[in-house]
Amino acid sequence: MKGEPIELPVILAAFYGMRRSEIVGLKWNCIDFEKKTISIQHVVMDIYLDGHLVTIEKDKTKTKSSTKALPLVKPFEAALIELKEKQKLCGNAYSKDYLEYILRDKMENRIKPGYVSQHFRIVLTKNNLKLIRFHDLRHPYVKPTTKKFTTFFEDFRAAA
Repeated sequence: MKGEPIELPVILAAFYGMRRSEIVGLKWNCIDFEKKTISIQHVVMDIYLDGHLVTIEKDKTKTKSSTKALPLVKPFEAALIELKEKQKLCGNAYSKDYLEYILRDKMENRIKPGYVSQHFRIVLTKNNLKLIRFHDLRHPYVKPTTKKFTTFFEDFRAAA
């Protein structure tokens, strides 16, 4: 995933066990660089309403236990600082509606939840990797008994 537009979402899902809606809903005010925490408190999701795909935002997570503060480890802190600097360099030449969101596209629009899943599948296919759902990245975090990925993610977390 290195260098892919969804590199950060993949890392957040695999390392922190975050849901796609939590990742897309991350805002800059949820990152506390002084206290070294990431607060999960906002979600963005796609739903079908009367046959049309609609993106909704909520200031409420799926469960009460999902609203939490996670430790901001150094590699992610560095990646977020670098991303913030890039976003400053790009300026506000395009959409100004989503500047509080961390994950935005080249036109400064908030990325859509479906984009994360679709692009994840594209990258897996392009690299001849086993096709898994984006959501499966959080299973080793949520279900540590999952033997299939546990060793890989333990090594990944240790390296991070």
